[in-house]
Parts: sequence; C-alpha cells; structure tokens
Amino acid sequence: MRQQRWCGMTAKTGSVLSGVFTIMAIDLYLIFEHKYLMKGNCTELSSQIKGTGSLAKQAIICWSWIIVFSLSFITLIICCLLLYSVYTQMYGGLVIYIVWIFFYETVNIAIQIHTNDDSNPEEVRILRWFGLVSRTLMHCFWMFFVVTYAYMVYKNQSPGNICYNRWISTGNKELSIHLSNSFFEI
Repeated sequence: MRQQRWCGMTAKTGSVLSGVFTIMAIDLYLIFEHKYLMKGNCTELSSQIKGTGSLAKQAIICWSWIIVFSLSFITLIICCLLLYSVYTQMYGGLVIYIVWIFFYETVNIAIQIHTNDDSNPEEVRILRWFGLVSRTLMHCFWMFFVVTYAYMVYKNQSPGNICYNRWISTGNKELSIHLSNSFFEI
C-alpha cells in the first residue's frame, strides 16, 4: 500500500519535521526575545498600574522571560516526546504535542500583546510580531501532518494484545522474540 503524500512528504516525515522545526524555532525565539523580555522594569510599572486586571498584566510583564523560558523548556521535552512517539508509533505523545503547541502559542501571543509596548522601536515591534505570526502559521502547517499521523497510528493499533516482533541474529539461526503484555515467548 502506497502512503499518501502532501507537499512531497508522508505524514510520518511531516511529523518528524514538525518536531525538528519546533526545536529550532524555540531556540531562535529565545535568542531573539531574551533582550526584549528581560528589560521589563517592574518598579516603574507597579506605580502606574492599579486594579485587579492590571495586576495580571503586571505579573505577565514582570515574569515574561521566566514564563517564556519555562514554556520553551517544557516544549523542548514535548518535542522529544513527539519524536519518540513517531519512532515507536504511540499516538499518545502525538496528541500531547498537538494540545501543547496550541497552549504554547496562545500563551506566547498573550505575552506578546502585553510586552509589546512603546518603549521598543517600531521596527522591533513589527519584527517581533512577524516572527510570532510566521512561527504560528508554520505550526499550523506542520500540525496537519501530526494530526494525520496520530490518526493513522490510532487507526492501525489493535485493541488486543500488542505483539512486537524482533529478529535477533545469533550466528547461524534466527531467533524471533514475541513480547506480549503478560509473558515472553522465545
């Protein structure tokens, strides 16, 4: 059976490239945003902002670098889970990646809205928005492959015992090891 291709890639290849893209995009994002997220002056901000809604905005601005760095670190771990899940054909890791990327991009958009103030030059604000929008659009593009591959893996899994076949060469004879949920057969 020939696998279906989109943009010259199978769903599995697109899922792997999605993980690689996310790892590279996170690295570039942290390098670029470090300067702009670290410079928030919380002492000046606390005297200007009053109210409960403004308190949340102040927390986001003051803790933006820590929030972004923590989310990026978790996203790197989830990307490794995605790559492992593609390799082992486990749909659970693929679903976790899909949900997490939507959460990650939503939080990044909220941080971008709150930290993109007039203290930065207009060119920098435009460049930050361009980077965020293009990364989000690329995540949407790659998400198609991940969702398709997760569906394929889910559809191909049998509900009964899962049997892994591995052939081990022991010189002159081949040995088949069947692993099941409750016992080993050699």
